[in-house]
Amino acid sequence: MSPVIGNRRRAVAVILSLATSVGLLWIDQASPATGPAGRALPPAAGADGGTPVGAGRQVLGCESRPGSVASAGGSNPRQVALTFDDGPSPIQTPEILAILDRFGARATFFEEGRHVYGREALMRQVLAGGDEIGNHSFDHPHDPGYGQLARADDYIRRATGFQPCLFRPPYGLLDPKVVAAARRAGLQIVLWSLDSHDDHHPGAAAIASRVVGRARPGSIVLMHDGGRHPQTVRALPSILRGLRRLGFGFVTVSELLGERMRYGR
Repeated sequence: MSPVIGNRRRAVAVILSLATSVGLLWIDQASPATGPAGRALPPAAGADGGTPVGAGRQVLGCESRPGSVASAGGSNPRQVALTFDDGPSPIQTPEILAILDRFGARATFFEEGRHVYGREALMRQVLAGGDEIGNHSFDHPHDPGYGQLARADDYIRRATGFQPCLFRPPYGLLDPKVVAAARRAGLQIVLWSLDSHDDHHPGAAAIASRVVGRARPGSIVLMHDGGRHPQTVRALPSILRGLRRLGFGFVTVSELLGERMRYGR
């Protein structure tokens, strides 16, 4: 990602912070089309429902191989994909974005539908900087069915105008039900080849050492957002610095897998 993208994301952050300041708190029992107390979700950004990410271009979604499973990929030996599960978080997500900006890096955020309401501006900020949003189910159950995936997709699309094409199953658990649900929802399943173990809270230095020491060409790196992983935020600069010294670049999962993006005007 060029410095221009980073600057654009910071500008978008300032503008959208006004929208965030009036966001409503999330209540778990919300319908797919409405927020708390039946209030309609706000419309997506952009004249045609797309999310503005550049001068006249809007990213509308991506196209993948529904129901297939990927845990690594990419023919370019110098690329890795950093991924963050469980967001968006009003505390941790902005910190991650600021660090990615500083290093000119992109990443993929697998987000839970239940965390979307009231954080729409933050999600648009993710996309504005060239990062990607994936589906992580609605509320992180074991073995989610089609309804969980469709509901999360609906919330993400209404908040941002972006239609995800990637799904990460909670806990990385797969069975025929989950695969069938992903195929029906038009989502490719994405696991990982490198677990940072940040959810065990071993300390920032240990997280960074594990990722930098075990990264390989085409690695998909599992990390966590969600506001409960401050060690991940502290480890991220060392991860980016260390991998860059090894010659790696940072791309989204769709880019790593060679998937197509869909753009509006």
